[in-house]
Amino acid sequence: MIPNQRSITLHTPNKVYTGLIDVGNVSLRTIDIFNSASMFWADPAEKSFEDALLLYEAKIILSGDTKLGDFPKLQVKLSDIFFFHDALTSAGDDNEKIRAAMLKAKTKEKSSIVKIITHTRGNGFFYIQGVFYGLFKSKSKQRYIPITQANVIAVIRAGEKWLQQKIVIENSFVGVSTEHIESCAFSQ
Repeated sequence: MIPNQRSITLHTPNKVYTGLIDVGNVSLRTIDIFNSASMFWADPAEKSFEDALLLYEAKIILSGDTKLGDFPKLQVKLSDIFFFHDALTSAGDDNEKIRAAMLKAKTKEKSSIVKIITHTRGNGFFYIQGVFYGLFKSKSKQRYIPITQANVIAVIRAGEKWLQQKIVIENSFVGVSTEHIESCAFSQ
C-alpha cells in the first residue's frame, strides 16, 4: 500500500468492494474524505464520473462469497454506496482530537442509539444499528453520517423467505449514505 492510500470496504446490495483509495492528507478521517466537496484523486485525469471513487487493487465479492473479480483500478459511483468502513482504529492528529473534544463539550453533543433501514435494492437491504453523536438533522445534510459501535445485517430475499447475514465490520465504525436511508429510529 502506498503511504497516501487507505484500505476501504464499500457495500452495495449484494456486492462488496474492497481496495485502496487515494488520500490527500493521511490524518483525515475517512468520513471527512467521503463528505468532502470533491473526492481526492492522485491523478485527476483518470476521473470520468462526477461522483466517483477510484479504487486500486479492487476486489468484488457477491453475496454468498462469490468472487466476481479483481481489478487494478475500478471506479465506483458514490451514489451507489450504501455504507463503507475502513480498518483505521484512529485518525486525526492530536490537535484535531483536542478540537473535536472541545467542540463536543461546547455543543453538549449527546449520543443516541440509532436503528437504520436502507432502501431495498434488488432483493436486499441493510439493517444498521449503532451509536450516533450529534444532531441528526444537521448531519443528515452531509453525504454520509458516522455510526460507531455499528452492527450491520444484510437482509436478503431468497424465494419466499428473508435471510439475515451479519456483516463483519473491522473497527465497528460505518459511514452510512444519507441518500439510501429509508427509515430510522433513535433511543437513549
